[in-house]
Amino acid sequence: MKKILVFFLLLAMTLCAAVVNASGLKPMVILAATSNPPGSSHEVAITEFKKLIEKESDGVIRVQPFIGGTMGSEQANVKQLRTGELHVSALSADNMTPFAPSATLLVLPGLFPSIDKAHKLLGDDRFLTDLGDRIARESSTRPIGWLISGYRNITNSKHPVTCLDDLKDLKIRVPAVDLQLATYKAWGTEGFPMAWSETFNALQQGVADGQYNPHLSTRDRKFWEVQKYITELRVHLLLVAFSVSEKWYQSLPEQNRALIKKCMQEATRYQWDWVEGENQKCLRMSLEHGMVVNKLTDEDVWEKKARSIWPQFHDVLGGKDKIDRAIGIME
Repeated sequence: MKKILVFFLLLAMTLCAAVVNASGLKPMVILAATSNPPGSSHEVAITEFKKLIEKESDGVIRVQPFIGGTMGSEQANVKQLRTGELHVSALSADNMTPFAPSATLLVLPGLFPSIDKAHKLLGDDRFLTDLGDRIARESSTRPIGWLISGYRNITNSKHPVTCLDDLKDLKIRVPAVDLQLATYKAWGTEGFPMAWSETFNALQQGVADGQYNPHLSTRDRKFWEVQKYITELRVHLLLVAFSVSEKWYQSLPEQNRALIKKCMQEATRYQWDWVEGENQKCLRMSLEHGMVVNKLTDEDVWEKKARSIWPQFHDVLGGKDKIDRAIGIME
């Protein structure tokens, strides 16, 4: 059914492609997907992009969204971008790294001590262009903007976590990404790699004890049904690559490319403003549903140990200078 729907949408796009609007824009339907549910930061960005580009193009360009995993997992969406089956997708930077090693830079633990510094780096056009070019060469996908979902917090069902020693007996679900696994090893334990789609059931059945994501994810997946304790920490900032299919994007007329870039970047800035307040709303909802927040007494130790893994990834990034440049921009 999914393939049939995509076929007819692509057919509609092809039939109108021969016509060029008086504005100079080529009529088209953009297929945009996220594996995350309605109300998530991913969906908010796609919905804002749809609103902006349809308005600015006077309906000449339309967006067909696929929300909540109707086009598969994030890694499936990466593959669909590579083939052109999808045109736009919002993808966790962690899930981009197997396809685009250069994206590892933005998921280094401890890179962003504050959201303001993240805004500064992610607002630097030259930095983003250079990084986007490398990612496009590696993965055939191009990030146009980087969404911010918030800092990853640890939730679990067994006991409060207030110091690093409290982590050692817990099985915390993480993405099957080398950097995440290395971080947990530096913290003296083993991360529990698992597909995101399997996480709720694993927590419900006790296969895993906890998970590691922003408050938004707790709300979106109703983790309060299977989790009790929240530990807030500011080590991993969860970024999302708001990406296009590189082959498709480069095949478009310049005016279409320019408008797509403009609207995706505006949608990214809209999402930045939206997410700051939303994470606090989600935390309040979690507390209302019986969860408990614990503060770390040794967060500086967590950060120091996490940053100690950076040299393991210098080669993946193409050299330590890539990190030095990013830090320099944020200073």
